[in-house]
Amino acid sequence: IRTKSLNKLLYHLFRLMPENPVFSGPISEVLNKDTKTFFTEELHLDVKGTGALSSQIPHLACTVYHITLKDLPAMVRLWWNSCEKRVFSVVDKFTSKYVSSVLSSQEISSVQTSTQLFNGMTVKARSAAREVIATYSVDDIFIELIIQLPTNYPLGSITVESGKRVGVAVQQWRNWMLQLSTYLTHQNGSIMEGLSLWKNNVDKRFEGVEDCMICFSVIHGSNYSLPKKACRTCKKKFHSACLYKWFTSSNKSTCPLCRETFF
Repeated sequence: IRTKSLNKLLYHLFRLMPENPVFSGPISEVLNKDTKTFFTEELHLDVKGTGALSSQIPHLACTVYHITLKDLPAMVRLWWNSCEKRVFSVVDKFTSKYVSSVLSSQEISSVQTSTQLFNGMTVKARSAAREVIATYSVDDIFIELIIQLPTNYPLGSITVESGKRVGVAVQQWRNWMLQLSTYLTHQNGSIMEGLSLWKNNVDKRFEGVEDCMICFSVIHGSNYSLPKKACRTCKKKFHSACLYKWFTSSNKSTCPLCRETFF
């Protein structure tokens, strides 16, 4: 229900927003001929009549879209990917031109100014390249992740690429990159929150805790639980939430791996 409501809100916001937030009419007095005003300043409505309100509706629509995209990027991304081709293109171009630079700068800045410290991992951000580099090092293990923000951020998915890698098997490394990429695509958290969860996953793996064989993560992305539900036949463990999703989507009560009945 919430998803449908958000989809309707976004659709109507784009019907209210101008194609180009630069005007020569009365609205320019509100904008001060500065397109960034649409997305970076708070809007204070001083309504003395219907005309005053109607003149600020485009500004209000842009402001609401900016806030929604900032706080619920995964949900907006899901809506955008389900749009018909024409709407998909309009949203992409509008966001890339007027919103992405603001939000990507804010995200990079939040990484640069973060006071969060990780034991064994350093995080650096380069604003010009719109990328974040995380380096994980423990004993003989060295891992480097390169997180790249797209030009239409956060509509487009953040890419996670491999930098230097020492002491980690290829398949395990691919699983770890997939974990971070999945979180950044489907959750509404920040890059720092994603890296924090990713590091906890890697730490637990080195402590001997095995991945859930459904989501390939040690720590569940939503409830942060560990894989505890074990199959009595193959002994592999799974997150309770992952098993529930598996059982309901497959309409079966069998183990995802060995296919024996899961007790």
